[in-house]
Amino acid sequence: MKTPAAPALPDTPAELLRAVKASRDRAAAEDVEMMRLAVHWAGLHLADPVHAEACFTSPKTFAGEGSPSIDEFCVPEFATMLGRTCDSAGRFLTECVEVAYRLPQLWGAVQAGLVAGWRARVIAQTTLDLTLEAATYVDGQVFWCANRLTPSALGRVVDEARVRFMPEAVEKALEKSADKRNVTFDTQQVSFDGTMHLEADLEIPDALALREAVASGAEHLAKLGSTDTVDGRRATALGDLARRQLTLGFDQTDDTDGGDHVSAVVGMRAAKPAAPVTQIVIYAHLSADAITGLAGPTGDATGEALCARVEQAGQRLLSVEQIRQWCGRPDAQVVVKPVIDLRERLETKGYTPTAAMRDYVIVRDGTCVFPWCGRNARHGDIDHIVPYDHDHPDRGGQTSTDNLAALCRRHHRLKTKGRWRYVMTEPGVFDWTSPLGWTYRRDHTGSSCTGRAWPEPGADSGDQQRGQPDLHPPDQ
Repeated sequence: MKTPAAPALPDTPAELLRAVKASRDRAAAEDVEMMRLAVHWAGLHLADPVHAEACFTSPKTFAGEGSPSIDEFCVPEFATMLGRTCDSAGRFLTECVEVAYRLPQLWGAVQAGLVAGWRARVIAQTTLDLTLEAATYVDGQVFWCANRLTPSALGRVVDEARVRFMPEAVEKALEKSADKRNVTFDTQQVSFDGTMHLEADLEIPDALALREAVASGAEHLAKLGSTDTVDGRRATALGDLARRQLTLGFDQTDDTDGGDHVSAVVGMRAAKPAAPVTQIVIYAHLSADAITGLAGPTGDATGEALCARVEQAGQRLLSVEQIRQWCGRPDAQVVVKPVIDLRERLETKGYTPTAAMRDYVIVRDGTCVFPWCGRNARHGDIDHIVPYDHDHPDRGGQTSTDNLAALCRRHHRLKTKGRWRYVMTEPGVFDWTSPLGWTYRRDHTGSSCTGRAWPEPGADSGDQQRGQPDLHPPDQ
């Protein structure tokens, strides 16, 4: 099958710029149309908290004060049709609802083509936690100049609205923001070379002291002959600081009076300082020779390039060479988990899976198995695909690896209460059916829409159907 030829591109700079403008205008119009559809989708799923249980809904106020309650179970259907995560689609719906219901003048300007949709959503992000009165003030101040409003100017308008209409909230926010110090390790964003991102906000004296310590450590490494870059030596020096502290331990405290008096600090080190060891849990997918560097029958010990997944780093793959280096360090304890045979079927009596079965499912699935969800399976639930029958366990819903899957808490609730259903057609391959009949497949390659389980309303009943056991919606 031949690939259709791409249209010819403009020959002159002037024609090219006209084509760019036309393409931008089409994209802007499509963006506004998507916002209109999102607002209408939300309007079709307004939820009454009084009758939520009877209507199988989960009411939630997406936007700020004064916006309607919407069934949160409508988000996954919208998200999967867009091919986005529920978090991403939920944010989009929230911003659209905020603009439509709480910033009506801005919404009118968007629909009239006077303000770009993305600019309106940026403004909506800043007004979500404002009172209705404060949001109305911001709306009146920015709708006419939103397309040329700078972020700093928008911030000033929002701050003025807070001061005018939310003085008590401003005072509380100032009290809460007095201590903004933090140290954050991002375990979900790790690179193939074994590095992890961290960021910190420290008090100025602490930050300057850390800077001097890291710089001194990097200089010392250079004197010892390190050939790493300056940044590489600084990173190593920071790790050395941590290992040195673990070796020294911390001062102990003792309550000398055993009462309510302040504990006295005893000027002595811990009797048994913590060993300078960082444990790294690895699920290996290679032979022991690949780690140790011993040559195989062919004399080649480095043939396996992708060898292991690090448990604390979002199951990211690491190279053989990286694992070898870690195994040779006295300050790192590399725990290599045995290879799990995913062809083996594990089963247990009762409802709760064994630890081995849980590890099996987590390693097999990696993340929540709902389409486009990327939450780490280690932090989620293990779900019985066919529900476990507590009254009659022998009637189905067995606790076995071919009936278990990893779901995050949100999508576990969605499957239990939101009328989504799924089957595992083979290990690690899941076919989902939405309440409206759309079908999706999630496997090791990702997620995709595969069609419909039953005809759309009004469609020809003689259309070819997918081979599902039940071709009717869950509520029929």
